[in-house]
Amino acid sequence: MNKRLVRPILVWLIILVILPLPLLWLLNAGLTDSFHNLLIYDLGLLAYTYWLTIVYLSTRPKWLERWLGLPKMYLVHGLLGVCALALALLHSQLSFSMQRWVVLTGWLALYLAIGGVFYAAFFLSGWLVDYSPRATKLKKRLQRPFNHRVSLWLHRLNFVAIALIWFHVHLIPRLYQLTGFIILFDCYTLVAVAAYCWQHFVATDLAKNKGRVIGNRPLSPRVQEVTVKLSSQASPYQAVAVYFLSFRGRGIPAEWHPFSVASASQAAPPEVKLVIDRVGDFTKRIGQVPPGCPVVLQGPFGRFEQEIEATAPKTSLVLIAMGAVTEPCATLRW
Repeated sequence: MNKRLVRPILVWLIILVILPLPLLWLLNAGLTDSFHNLLIYDLGLLAYTYWLTIVYLSTRPKWLERWLGLPKMYLVHGLLGVCALALALLHSQLSFSMQRWVVLTGWLALYLAIGGVFYAAFFLSGWLVDYSPRATKLKKRLQRPFNHRVSLWLHRLNFVAIALIWFHVHLIPRLYQLTGFIILFDCYTLVAVAAYCWQHFVATDLAKNKGRVIGNRPLSPRVQEVTVKLSSQASPYQAVAVYFLSFRGRGIPAEWHPFSVASASQAAPPEVKLVIDRVGDFTKRIGQVPPGCPVVLQGPFGRFEQEIEATAPKTSLVLIAMGAVTEPCATLRW
């Protein structure tokens, strides 16, 4: 069977079934109740497990990116959010009354999840705006108050929802008395949050992920070329790979943004060139980044050159590139 088909199926099988299975088994084995009530617990537990998986996927784990690819990983991330929300809605509609704080934390988490999913679908993806001209116009009007930095912070309200659900479960006496279940439940939560904290607060201080700007010049009125000197410990990159960059100098926000590599593949990369289209609220200010500005990098990501090398001997390929993507594609080895 084709690897491109098998790998996504295996990933979905692990996420949807295998990952929540230990928690479901401990809960159902330790709790004596009707099938209806156990189903309600299971729906909420599945939703919570999927939200933790979303947090882990947001760290862009390299092993999964190499195996699945970044675009498919983002697709899993988005669809899993919708799936978790659907399960949470079912859980809330079927639930029976409990103590006041149990109900309050559950409903607050649900409202945050609903708002987060719809906000992400509108502002952080093309699921709606790519198919509706009216939605596109509305998004452009709202981009000034709801810029990329604001959108990311609002998206991080998911952590508040996760904290509320954690309290929600611990406030239910019947569940808190299941020692094995609660320990594993807390371990799942700790692993997801620890992975996020490591990626965003610890890994950024590693020498291999640091660099500095050594060149910044315009190629056209709206296209900028930025050259970054990489650490000697940096991982090798391939043509058309993607780095997530955070500039740590004055005059530009330190938020993370993805950019495509515009230099040829190098096993020991002394530097990397990035061609950037100045169209967004962040990239319009990219020309203000001075030489010597410190940079923190995540990556490289992407397997495009590997796909080309695997396909080219068997099939003739014609690549069509426009705008800022033209130069990265020109660096591919044929």
